[in-house]
Amino acid sequence: MAVSSWTYRAVLRRQFNTLRLMRQRRAQSSKSNPKNAVKEDQVPTPNNIPTLPFWQRLGPLTRAAQAYARVQRRRPLTTQLCSSLVTYFCSDMIAQNVGDKEYDPVRTGRSLLIGAISSIPSYRWFLWLSHSFNYSSRVLSLGTKVFVNQLCFTPIFNSYFFGMQALLAGEDVLEHIKRTVPTSIVNSLKLWPAVTAFSFTFVPIEFRSVFAGVIAVGWQTYLMFLNRAAEEEGARQHLAMEESATYLSLTMAAPYLRVRQSLTAASRPRIAARIVSQRPSSWALRNTAFRRPASTDSSSSSSSSSSSSSSSSSGTDSLFLARLRVFLFSSALVASLCVPYYYVTDTRASIHRWFVPTFLRLVFPDAEEAHHVGTTALKTLYSLNLHPRERTAGTDLETPGNPLAVTVFGTELRNPIGISAGLDKDADIPDVLFDLGAAVVEVGGCTPLPQEGNPKPRVFRIPSVDGMVNRYGLNSRGADAMAARLRDRMRKLARDLGLTERDVFDGEGTDGIPPGSMQPGRLLLVQIAKNKTTNERDVKAVIGDYVRCVDRLAPYADVLVVNVSSPNTPGLRDLQATEPLTRLLSAVVEEAQKVDRKQKPRVMVKVSPDEDDETQMEGVVQAVWLSGVDGVIVGNTTKRREGVVPQGVMLSAKEQRALTEEGGFSGPAQFDQTLKLVGKYRKLLDAYSLQSSGESDGGAATQKVIFATGGITNGDQALRVLNAGASVAMIYTGMVYGGAGTVTRIKSEMRYKLSVKAA
Repeated sequence: MAVSSWTYRAVLRRQFNTLRLMRQRRAQSSKSNPKNAVKEDQVPTPNNIPTLPFWQRLGPLTRAAQAYARVQRRRPLTTQLCSSLVTYFCSDMIAQNVGDKEYDPVRTGRSLLIGAISSIPSYRWFLWLSHSFNYSSRVLSLGTKVFVNQLCFTPIFNSYFFGMQALLAGEDVLEHIKRTVPTSIVNSLKLWPAVTAFSFTFVPIEFRSVFAGVIAVGWQTYLMFLNRAAEEEGARQHLAMEESATYLSLTMAAPYLRVRQSLTAASRPRIAARIVSQRPSSWALRNTAFRRPASTDSSSSSSSSSSSSSSSSSGTDSLFLARLRVFLFSSALVASLCVPYYYVTDTRASIHRWFVPTFLRLVFPDAEEAHHVGTTALKTLYSLNLHPRERTAGTDLETPGNPLAVTVFGTELRNPIGISAGLDKDADIPDVLFDLGAAVVEVGGCTPLPQEGNPKPRVFRIPSVDGMVNRYGLNSRGADAMAARLRDRMRKLARDLGLTERDVFDGEGTDGIPPGSMQPGRLLLVQIAKNKTTNERDVKAVIGDYVRCVDRLAPYADVLVVNVSSPNTPGLRDLQATEPLTRLLSAVVEEAQKVDRKQKPRVMVKVSPDEDDETQMEGVVQAVWLSGVDGVIVGNTTKRREGVVPQGVMLSAKEQRALTEEGGFSGPAQFDQTLKLVGKYRKLLDAYSLQSSGESDGGAATQKVIFATGGITNGDQALRVLNAGASVAMIYTGMVYGGAGTVTRIKSEMRYKLSVKAA
């Protein structure tokens, strides 16, 4: 025994020394070779972002969950007692309502007593169970825990619950248990094994009671209902037996009572009253021999008055209980509706990030179909005022204390986050996107005539890198259809403000609200492009397409975006050459100035991330200055595939096929290219600005605005492109994978980052 123990220690000591040496070598290797060390400023990718625990994915309820956890750690038994009382109270209220009976407060008291007694033992049981049966195989551990819980805890608890209900109600305990426990145990197999397995897998121990309590409200409601049904069944059986015995005795005594009628005249009222009070009215009507004749003596009147008084008192109590029941159930109903409503419609809710995008990917394998379903759902929910919206608007108000405020085109934006074109191609949901927290929303792209775009399928997901490949080909319903929707939207919002469309165009009574977005601190961008059938070599025809879009859409836009960078329209990127681009942009700017509106729409041009040669970029900048365009949107989808997949990320066969599809790629892998291009364009535009100011006798030239789009998925990346020279950071694919709360999350991360730097 001693030899084996010595050998065991020696082996362990050797293994420990080996591990220590390996760790030292790894540390020395990291110091000598920085490439092996993890970069501090590494851009997070889907495979290196740590997964948040369950209790941190509760959105607006996270703080409440954290507070509960702190209380749970300090006073676990008191917390469990209070949680059980709340659970049993809610369950009893629902169960009594389901039974459609008059509210019985005594029954609620019994339920609270039962819950209070069982709260601590139940907590101790699950605490013991969580620390037991922990094997190397998680499946075996969970299976054992579920089996032990169903074998031991469920029968004992159900027997206790129903037995206590019968004992406190003064009924036969054993008979009550026989009628209820077997049924409840069988039905528990349909629910509690799954609940127990999920709880031990995903829920931290301090939150298991809350999670189980939420499920237990429904389960306890079922037990309460089952208990009530058993009580009523027992009452019916007891009443039937008593009625049959009483009816037999009265039938045998009837001849004797008729012979001695004179002797029983005085006692007949009491007998009749007792019979009528104990029997149904139908039985009393059938036994007319025992009815009391009319009487006017004083005893009768006093009896009648006392009966009337007691019935009046009973009626008052019954009315009070009825009103109490209505009040309690109304309050519970309002709470049960309001809490889910405020949670689900809050962009901070975890379901918008962790559930909805995954659900859409599973249910709709085709990404374009999922896009249309999501857009239609948001449009429908908006009409019902059930859409998700940002409830932290107070932090975005135009106040000196807002660290995210930025001025663009003379408008003070509430924040520098925008949503790129592509999510709302036909301007169906611009107000929904504004409500998600974005200060800038770009709709489109829109072509002058309707076109179908490229054949389907034309959108492909790559979830491992949070990327997408699309070759929509600028599918559009046409400029006339989009103009009609934007015109109806403007008129509706103007009516809400008590204005007319003409008032909006003239800027009367709008208090500086942009005429496109019709919301303070917001800008609406409309992207325009040429039709696929228009020959790109015919510059005059191409200009005609863009001018027609401007004529239709400019009155309803704050900014017009000239798209010459889509990779899915043949020849479109050829327009980025200096000479044709200058002619095109000059025509668009000239047409935009003709709009019959006090505040003319601004014009920006959207350039490709693939045109990153110094000569090409200088040509674009020169065209921007020569044409009078107000700014540049840097970035679009890319045709390149180099560096799209980070090192160490493995793609499935389906994702590899999607990556090789023709079209433009978008995703977090684009961020580095976007950041580099923003810096280059900022320097080139500022150089031309200095040159222009020098040629104009020292006058200051207006600085061109840059919007950045491409690979921005978090607050740190947004701050980096803003520091590089952009005024607005725009997102697209991040919304697809991050859900409706992406803008809110990015802004929250930006505020946190800024607060840390300020500190």
